[in-house]
Amino acid sequence: MLNYRQNLQVTCRHTGNSPTCTGRFREVLNNEGGGVALVIVIWIIVVLIAIVGEFSYSMRTEINIARNFKEEEEAYQLALAGIEQAKLELVSAKTNAAVYFDEEKMLAFGDLNEEKEKLERKGSLGNGSFNYTIIDEDGKLNINTESLERLKYVFVDTGIDITEVDTIVDSVIDWRDPDDLHMLNGAEEDYYRSLDKPYSCKDGPMDALDELLLVKGMKKEYLYGSKGEDEGAGEEKTYEGVEKYFAVYNTNGININTASRAVLEAVFGTDAANNIMTQREAGPINMPMFNGKIFSEIFTIVSTGTVADGTIKRTIRAVMRKKDRELETLYWNDNVI
Repeated sequence: MLNYRQNLQVTCRHTGNSPTCTGRFREVLNNEGGGVALVIVIWIIVVLIAIVGEFSYSMRTEINIARNFKEEEEAYQLALAGIEQAKLELVSAKTNAAVYFDEEKMLAFGDLNEEKEKLERKGSLGNGSFNYTIIDEDGKLNINTESLERLKYVFVDTGIDITEVDTIVDSVIDWRDPDDLHMLNGAEEDYYRSLDKPYSCKDGPMDALDELLLVKGMKKEYLYGSKGEDEGAGEEKTYEGVEKYFAVYNTNGININTASRAVLEAVFGTDAANNIMTQREAGPINMPMFNGKIFSEIFTIVSTGTVADGTIKRTIRAVMRKKDRELETLYWNDNVI
């Protein structure tokens, strides 16, 4: 079947190139040319819409990235503000001032009988806020120097099975000592090199408590703690976590005002620990006893900055050693997850 254009061409051939026929043929050609132009214009519009849409999406993405970067930087600066306020609190305390827990279970500094203004450990700046905590490292055991017996006592006290504790503690000793001799249940270079992802046994002191996770037998729940719901039904067991009992710093003695019961029992024995805890219930101890101390030198500061609606946060963890009115930074992590 012939289309209209073909029919017109045939008709014109039979009737001759009359003005009427020629005009009608040109009209058809013009109309068809206009249709092609319309299709081309439509395609150009479609392509332009796609380009504009992609450009708009790209710009929105760039804007969101820039805003997130700006808010993350603001949160970081707020966390830094918390660190600085905590440092001010530390250096404002008198040299060898008593360190203890106040009635709100917050770490406090200074003369026990002195009336002093309580400093809020939080603040607001611009569109954000910060809060921080100060942790006394002198109330903890040094994981790098403590005896096997004291290490075992604390690990067992946090809920870890004794058979696993034997492996962990022996492996801690092997990890920190300079030789390659195995403890009975420990591990040295040959064990760590045989793992799917091998690494070396340090044979030296730990620089951060997280290194415990590299030691044979250690698990995250043992270090940080976990909450089981129903042990009888085969659910996960509850572990208190050893993180709050150990440090990697030389603290030159235990602060009897801030040490936990488990640490006091491990160091001084059950009877002395009971005596200390009883006295602490009546108020902070103001005189050293049982070879313990009431002042501290090393503190951990954990500061979190929050921007606007609270969706953007940055946390900084720093460890400071106080000497007279000066602070030395022993550890700094400004990307705490």
